[in-house]
Amino acid sequence: MRASEWIQIAFAIGIGLLAWMRPLEMRRRLSIALLAVIVPAAILTTRFALNGFAGSVVRDWLPAALLLIPYWQAGQFFTGPDVPIQNWLAQTDERVLRAFRRVAGSSENRGWARYFETAYLMCYPLVPIGLATLYVGHHRAAADFYWTVVVLASDICFAVTIFVPAMPPRLVPGRTAEFAVASNEVRKLNLEVLNRGSIQAITFPSAHVASTTAVALVLIRFLPVTGAIFLVIAASIAIGAFLGRYHYFLDVVLGAIEAAAIFLFCILVFRR
Repeated sequence: MRASEWIQIAFAIGIGLLAWMRPLEMRRRLSIALLAVIVPAAILTTRFALNGFAGSVVRDWLPAALLLIPYWQAGQFFTGPDVPIQNWLAQTDERVLRAFRRVAGSSENRGWARYFETAYLMCYPLVPIGLATLYVGHHRAAADFYWTVVVLASDICFAVTIFVPAMPPRLVPGRTAEFAVASNEVRKLNLEVLNRGSIQAITFPSAHVASTTAVALVLIRFLPVTGAIFLVIAASIAIGAFLGRYHYFLDVVLGAIEAAAIFLFCILVFRR
């Protein structure tokens, strides 16, 4: 079994067990438990049913398909925000936004608003694109290390989110006007994706920032120039997450810091 596979199994089952220790409705517990079963079932089936090169390639890509299962599990724990935590995050944002507006002015009709919205939209395909980049760069052997860093960085965010329930700043009642953002076609697409597929709560730290930063750092390790380009994209995603009011300043910053810490930890442990 690969390290990344053990990590995905451990987090899925761990969150599944946690559901029975928290005051949740039975339907939520059963949903979390069902999702917890899917991860080891998929990994073990792939591990023992598929052999040779084809099986190895499937195992390289399977983590991408399973990556969001702990996210959906964590979403079942969200029954409403912790108002003090949410207010603290929002108040921190107010100070940061005031400083930003003194420097950059309004976001209305700015080309960079569309750029950062587009960058934020890239958070979804960037993770599989990162693995494809390793393939193209003849570093397929690093696939398990890649997923170990990315999965660990993402799953820690999902697990912590259970204990830090808060709505995204764009949805906080009474604060939507002060957090108003310029509308454009890319933002409308981002909001449509989030309305249909998100848990309507933030991940804390930001899993989007953590996962894309982790991707960039691993690529820098093996393909420095390409990795630097990915790092610019990851930084743009982080800025877009904050300015688009998809995340608070603190969970964006902590997501990047957490990814860097996980990357360094994995280098020391796995000697890659």
